[in-house]
Amino acid sequence: MVGKLWVVVVLLVGLVVGFPLSDVAVEPFQQRPGFFRLFPQFNPSNGIRIHVILTTVGVALLFALVVIYLRVYLETKGHFALGLVVVLVALLVQAILSYPLILGTGPVILVPGTLSLVADLFTVAAYTVFMYLSLE
Repeated sequence: MVGKLWVVVVLLVGLVVGFPLSDVAVEPFQQRPGFFRLFPQFNPSNGIRIHVILTTVGVALLFALVVIYLRVYLETKGHFALGLVVVLVALLVQAILSYPLILGTGPVILVPGTLSLVADLFTVAAYTVFMYLSLE
């Protein structure tokens, strides 16, 4: 039962972090604290807010899964557990590179697709490793 409680905790962490970030995404640059002025400003809409929240929850879940399976690998030294860690890390990197607040950060606005290509490469690598492990 305690293990399943962590699912709720991770979901709550994702929501608690995601809601303020969704507000930052639509605030004008002048109203943002210093560091958050680096993030792109989106049109105020519920769609982008929901997207930022759900993406944040997804990143939190992937991070938790990496920690869980890394611990399983360290305890068992199983190749399948190591493969899952590789797959989950690749998916985590893909999720971070696709994160709406990451696209367009800094002085140069990156067009959607600049980081998407790299994110897609991590996704394909993750699926390839997962398929290879599944066929062993």
